[in-house]
Amino acid sequence: MVFSVKNRVFGVGFYLALALFAGGASYGSAALAAETNDKEDIQNTIFRYKTALEVNPNDGKNRLKLAVAYQTNGEVDKAIEEFKKAVKLSPEEPECYMGLGRAYARKAQLQLACDNLKEAVRLAPKEAAYHLKYAQVLGRFNKLDQSIAEFRTAIKLNANDPIAHRDFGACLGLKGDVAGQIVEEQKAIGLASDNSGAYYYLGSAYAQQGKAAEAEAALKKCIALDKKNAEAYSLLSGIAASTKQFKQAVDYAQTAVNLDPDNADYARVLGKLKDAAAGMPLTKGK
Repeated sequence: MVFSVKNRVFGVGFYLALALFAGGASYGSAALAAETNDKEDIQNTIFRYKTALEVNPNDGKNRLKLAVAYQTNGEVDKAIEEFKKAVKLSPEEPECYMGLGRAYARKAQLQLACDNLKEAVRLAPKEAAYHLKYAQVLGRFNKLDQSIAEFRTAIKLNANDPIAHRDFGACLGLKGDVAGQIVEEQKAIGLASDNSGAYYYLGSAYAQQGKAAEAEAALKKCIALDKKNAEAYSLLSGIAASTKQFKQAVDYAQTAVNLDPDNADYARVLGKLKDAAAGMPLTKGK
């Protein structure tokens, strides 16, 4: 059946907006937080560090903080230049490489991101956040075996990070270990019951196992927490269609289209579901 949940192709890819830019043990997520509450604060922070560097351009700590401030402000190219200068001033400071890795990842320059994150991990092998970020970017680079190894290390160092379990589960799913994915998503939810991404991955994993009721329950929790997850609505439309609940399926599919109107697959599925709701037979193909 064309709407079979079990045969659906899932758009996983690490829930990238959350996974790739998740926090870490960095100036960006901690030390600058109090100074960068809004746009004006960020600009003031940038000005302050630029002024300090005019007085002492070889201050590695201020150079690093300026780089992070640029990155926080979305000025990724300027951040990269400052991180590079910080590396020259403090070549043994892992946070410089962490920052570069994050910045290159934002620009989708994944090999450069991996190279710098690998160096951060080498310099700080017991820092779970570095292993986690490296694992996430390796996964994005489709180096799944290496990604899994880094996730395992990150979780060994910090077993209480729900993001690590959530993204590890997604990576296992991409490798075909759906049972392992379910275990990790359940751990993530146990640590953070408001983790919408974990519910999404859990639902998609149950769907791949053909467990429609379990998938539906998880995906409904996902959209209760994240009403903008178009893929979750799309998966729910497939589940509803598989049990011939076409009106409900149309509602879910319409929401997916409303959230992502440029997605041709969502629009195509919505059209087929409307036909089914009107009593027309479902057909495969475009």
